[in-house]
This record gives sequence, C-alpha cells and structure tokens, in this order.
Amino acid sequence: MDELWITEGPREFERWLAHGEVDRKQVERVREGLEVTAQGRIGEVAGNQSPEVFFPGLTARPWWNRDDFPWLDDLEASASVIRGEFQAIAGHTDHTVAPPTGLAEDGKWRALYLSCIGKPHAKNLAAFPRTLKTLSVIPGGTSSGMTYFSTILGGTHITPHSGFTNAHLRCHLSLINTEGSRIRVAGEERSWEEDKAFVFDDSYEHEVWNEGSDRRTVLLLDFWHPDLTSPEIVALTHMMSVWRRLYSRDFWAKQMAA
Repeated sequence: MDELWITEGPREFERWLAHGEVDRKQVERVREGLEVTAQGRIGEVAGNQSPEVFFPGLTARPWWNRDDFPWLDDLEASASVIRGEFQAIAGHTDHTVAPPTGLAEDGKWRALYLSCIGKPHAKNLAAFPRTLKTLSVIPGGTSSGMTYFSTILGGTHITPHSGFTNAHLRCHLSLINTEGSRIRVAGEERSWEEDKAFVFDDSYEHEVWNEGSDRRTVLLLDFWHPDLTSPEIVALTHMMSVWRRLYSRDFWAKQMAA
C-alpha cells in the first residue's frame, strides 16, 4: 500500500496550520500524533493499542461504560426505526459492498455505508432520513470515521485487526442478532443484545464471530473521542479530508465517487 498518506501527514498539517484557522498551541496533540505516525513509532508509544494513526494523551481502555454516553438511550430507542429503514433497502445488492479488508471469507461480510473516512456516502443517504436524524446528535457520528450497517452470515469469522485511529471510539447498535455471535476487544469477549448498543475502542485488537446459522447485523458508527477539544476536532476533520485524498485504495475511490 502507498504510504504517502502517512509520510505526508505532518507536512499537510503544517500547511493547513499556516492558514491560521486554529491556534497551533491548541492542537499540539494532533501535530505530535502525526509525527509519531509518520516516524513509525506507534508501537513504542501506544501500549496495547495498534491503530494506523495514533494520537497521544487520550484516555485508553478497550470497553467504555454506557453511562459515559447519554445519547445511547435515544439511539437504542430508535433501533426499530433504524432497522426498518435498513430492511427496506438491504435487499438491493447495489447498495451493499464487501468491505475491502480481507478479514473474512469472500461473500460472508457485507456493508451498507452511510459514510466512509468521514465523507457521507451520497448514494445511500436518501433511504435513511430518520437514522441520520438520530445520529446527528452524536459528536462525529457520521463524520469522524466509518458509519455503516455491518452484516455477517452464519459461520463467519472476522479475523483479529485494529482500527484506523484512536481519535474516535466505535459504537455497535445490534439490529438483527443471532445466537453464537460475539466480539472480542483486547482480552474481553461480549455478545450483542438486539436493540442494545455498546461502545469500545477499535484501536485495540478485536475480532468477531458469528457461529450461528442466521445473519447478524449491527449499525456500526465511529464518533469523536470525548477527550478531544473543539480545535482538535476541527484539525482532525481537516486531516480526514487529507487521508481520503491520499489514502490510495481503489475501493474508496470507486465507492465514494458519488
């Protein structure tokens, strides 16, 4: 994979800082993280986390308490509505794709994207007005990383991997569950409960199993890490656009062309 998006990160950030949109002192943590990443030192400073882009000084724990996120109650209350919008379009295969990860057997993992690397997936948005309204109150719920419906068939194993960055956390809202489905994050396994959500840090190694016979679907959404300040979020939002431009995966170029 072309690593230009990593090596160019600090220079792109310096060029953006020169425009004076934020005070340099307020985004030192972002600048430091881009330098650590570009220098290949994540393994030295990130402990048990292993994202592709690492920012220091953010609270790090694999699983988060639901009490930290009051909006989870409203998200769960909207589960039936969100499930209905998903089921109305899920049968149209032109709206779903196989994630470009190589982490699961071909054809057993499908994704219906609402946003990719912080960019709305225009092709699908019109079908999800009530879902998007629910997500709009979550900080970065459709702009900090990935937002998509993740469906895995029975007998599927998504192999161990880590997420893109520790600057966001990840939420799963269970919409269609099946017995035998579970996820491991770091050293702890949990199972989904239909219409319930949980939050974890996907910069820790994690993997997923569906050992049942039916499909399992969750709404997966990234949101900004609660330790980030407003200037840091402005800076990271800019960097998301840089990463989209430089991150050379044909998949994203084709899928996000709309």
